[in-house]
Amino acid sequence: MTHSPAYIIDEPVRGAIGDLRAFQLPGLEAARKYVRGELPPPPIWRLTGLKATDAGLGKATFSMPITRWLEDAFGLVWAGVFALFADAPLGAAIWTGLPRGKIVSTSELNLSFIRPFTRQTGNIVGRATSIHQGRQVGLSAVEISDRNGRTMGYGTTRCLILDVPVDADAVLPEPDTGPDDPPDPYLLTEPDTGYLDLETVLEGRPIEILRRIVSGQITPNTGRVSALRWKMPGDGEIAATFRTSPWFSAGGPNLYGGVIAWMAETVMGAAVYSTLGPGEVFGTLDMNVRFTRPAPINSGDLSITATVQHRGRRLRIASADVTNADGKRVAMATSSALVVPGGIQALMRGWIPDQLLQA
Repeated sequence: MTHSPAYIIDEPVRGAIGDLRAFQLPGLEAARKYVRGELPPPPIWRLTGLKATDAGLGKATFSMPITRWLEDAFGLVWAGVFALFADAPLGAAIWTGLPRGKIVSTSELNLSFIRPFTRQTGNIVGRATSIHQGRQVGLSAVEISDRNGRTMGYGTTRCLILDVPVDADAVLPEPDTGPDDPPDPYLLTEPDTGYLDLETVLEGRPIEILRRIVSGQITPNTGRVSALRWKMPGDGEIAATFRTSPWFSAGGPNLYGGVIAWMAETVMGAAVYSTLGPGEVFGTLDMNVRFTRPAPINSGDLSITATVQHRGRRLRIASADVTNADGKRVAMATSSALVVPGGIQALMRGWIPDQLLQA
């Protein structure tokens, strides 16, 4: 197992964790305070640029920039970034209908992908709507679009509705949100060293390229954000670990579900990639994540083991288990991916990922 230098999450954490003032208010009122900047954003927002931009009863809109920090060694953005983003508006849409002293916790996340993100995508926008809100469970749906209004993907979630013990009349202090200098990580200049050379892209065998990344010969920009630490892959299987860093909190004491889903898809994608032949590429079509228990911040590493369960000529299906430091399951995930023969050559001829996956 190797470690990359200069992980972004080694920087001092910034953003609000445990700000109970948000739960002294009905969900809609608190959500609108986040939109107006009257409540401080949590760490995952400041890490990625995730932002609440609008809130109504049963509705929430978020945006996030697609920066080079999210790119792999090919300069592509993997589908797990959809999950990293989508979990925020999905949960917030349900929260807007809740009374004070309530919070939502993601139980299941389902996503389908239509177009891939690239650095040309710019800001993405997620508009979520609550479908059902009971006393213990809520359902919502989201549509994700790019800055030009094109639909990029859609998804649904099931969230558990939980109590947050808080005195509605207490005067609570503002939380420590950490330093403001240097700029938030997503605003920093990305290194140019995390990309493969053209010869390797054109002629390299995918599993050998993956082994170079795992051994630390090259560190993609996205790896500097996720801080995934890989084990050497086999054919169709790979494992990795990541830290329960406070950077991955959405304001609560546990990891944000979107981060766990992002990491799971990344490892499942690597398992699929290890099965490709020279010149082939793949695009994830959909993913499902079921969360089985919370993962508190600073509770030790989480481990992900992914395996390709089906290898068709054009379709691969992978699964992953996420476990905590005690070996207990935190989440289970599945995904399906489309394999595109000759995809590398098509990209070199100037095709964009949209064309490649829809050809």
